[in-house]
Amino acid sequence: MQTPQHNFFSLVRDPSQTAFDLSPSQPLVSPFTSEFLNHTSDQIRDFIAVNLPVQLPGSDLEPGQYAILDARSEADNTVILGHSYFPLFMRDQDEMTYEEHEQWGIECDMNDPPQANDSAWKEWRVSFADAERASTILSYEEDFTMKLYNDAFVASYSDAEGVFLVEKALEAYVNQSVVEK
Repeated sequence: MQTPQHNFFSLVRDPSQTAFDLSPSQPLVSPFTSEFLNHTSDQIRDFIAVNLPVQLPGSDLEPGQYAILDARSEADNTVILGHSYFPLFMRDQDEMTYEEHEQWGIECDMNDPPQANDSAWKEWRVSFADAERASTILSYEEDFTMKLYNDAFVASYSDAEGVFLVEKALEAYVNQSVVEK
């Protein structure tokens, strides 16, 4: 399973910042002290809602996605990815009963995705190495994307420190899909 690669990361150093790089920030980044230290996920989401309510023309920045570097990031090379979603569309069909699946299909037909607004957020801690892959999977929704919203699936492919192992989960999903066919 191949997904296009993209970089959606644009470094924001300060909550008073209102202008963003239209192109993603490119490494290497000079050291700095983040003014977002101790901000909650809700505060980050509020910042995005105010400062990036829609995707800017000519930009890859997505208002429904963020990455947080926190106190753990430097120590264990991880990042927290957040993504907005419409819960009805991200239900894991493999976890539904037949009746739930039927009802889900009816409701999805009635709530055409272009008119549905994202109403929830989910976060995953992933390694830096997996961050771009995970953000790509979240941006270019496919069957595997729905698995990322299944707490039991994510837990089963997370290590003891709570880091979701994207490549391991994707490999298991692909192998299971091949066996089922």
